Amino acid sequence: MAGLALLSALALYSRQSPLNELPAIAIYFSVSPGPRSDSMQADSPQAELPDAVIPLSLSRSLDVIGDPWSLQILRRCFRGSHRFQEFQSTLDIPKQTLMLRLKKLADNAILYKKPVKYGRIVYEYHLTPKGRDLYTFIVMIWRWHRRWHLNELVLPAELYHRGCGKSMVPVMRCAACGESVESGDVVFSSVLEGSRAIEKPGRKARIFNELEALGDDYLAAAVVGDGWSILVLNAVLRGVENYDALQKSLSISTSVLTIRIRSLLSLQLLEQHENARDRRMSLYRATDKARDIFPIIISLIQWGDRWLAGFDGPPDLMKHVPCGELLSPVLCCGECGERVHADSVSPVPASREG
Repeated sequence: MAGLALLSALALYSRQSPLNELPAIAIYFSVSPGPRSDSMQADSPQAELPDAVIPLSLSRSLDVIGDPWSLQILRRCFRGSHRFQEFQSTLDIPKQTLMLRLKKLADNAILYKKPVKYGRIVYEYHLTPKGRDLYTFIVMIWRWHRRWHLNELVLPAELYHRGCGKSMVPVMRCAACGESVESGDVVFSSVLEGSRAIEKPGRKARIFNELEALGDDYLAAAVVGDGWSILVLNAVLRGVENYDALQKSLSISTSVLTIRIRSLLSLQLLEQHENARDRRMSLYRATDKARDIFPIIISLIQWGDRWLAGFDGPPDLMKHVPCGELLSPVLCCGECGERVHADSVSPVPASREG
């Protein structure tokens, strides 16, 4: 539990004042591989997004946990906080907001409310198995921050696998072939009848003005917690790279698109390039830093498939292109290759554990 607690300090959000509410959203994210030439949609204002499906499990997951305060509360739960007063004092969260978020997390069976008697009844909030199953999501964000933006004040510098005793970086692998799961390796296909339209996220311009100044510590807020950022990143990853093409294919307003591109550039998730065919029009391309976000997204889809799909089962199938099998992602030790879970990982070596 100690390893799980410290992992949650991955700075989903820092202890600065959290942002205003981010909308519950339905998100379009597909990264099927395919050829792209300089004469393709990146240079054409008539470009369209390639055909794909909406991973509904990602949308459902973010509807449950994809707002700043909920993630702050979960972070504190993983660090061992359980009581209302602890959340309020450490997060500096308004009382009414805290009550509503705790209720939502409990209603969604991520936390359970446990009565404890210390002279009077006091309630504590504990992670359920459903809540603890967010561990892969948490450790994948730690992995991203370790590579791109490690702040040792809020993140453990190392993780140790109790199985082999080594410092390790966790790897998401395909259960069928054992290869790592990378951006460009996965395609989605819907198992639901009928087509599904994209639900457009709401406009929160002021949030992104703040995010631009806050930088990498707000990765989760800027990308995982916002629908338009994922939509724009996904389109760029799929080869839609100029401003007009992005606007037309996403049906996004110029003001919203400008804010998202500016924020993604500031976070170094996009790079701006000169368009050789039309120098009046820039090209936007995903960086390695952006492509490294993909395992975080996959972990949320997997969590949603397990806990939010209901009787119908996962709404989308994920195919691992290199092996051609259905993708079942597993979290493995990067040193010995064994599967890892919350109780098998620690921020300190075994020799220093009590």
